[in-house]
Amino acid sequence: MALMMLGTMWYILFNVIAGAQAIPSELFEAASIYKLSLVLRWQTVILPGIFPYLITGMITAVGGAWNASIVSEYVQFQNQTLITPGLGSLISQATETGNYPLLFASTAVMSLLVVLTNRLIWRKLYQFARSKYQLL
Repeated sequence: MALMMLGTMWYILFNVIAGAQAIPSELFEAASIYKLSLVLRWQTVILPGIFPYLITGMITAVGGAWNASIVSEYVQFQNQTLITPGLGSLISQATETGNYPLLFASTAVMSLLVVLTNRLIWRKLYQFARSKYQLL
């Protein structure tokens, strides 16, 4: 878990940095002229500017973490096979044994999970970002 978090935080960090760099400098100047407090700057300038990038980073990070967890559920090393029960190990075992119906079914379940997650979670977060956090 710690390695997955360490590996995925970079997706979020670099996207947030890109979002912060995309905020027009005029907005920071206006916040300075109006003497907005740090909290108000965050609420009115920084958070609306980085939120869509944060969502993009989270989507990428979750995808990377899920790929890493699937790959790590079934590991062969020095004539040993380490298996953790899960969708990834099921796909790996079906591939190794040539059980194509199970491979197709488990891949279909994985695809369905990805589509449902995109439709039910990420799309709603993007809509929220579009409606609530806009710079212009």
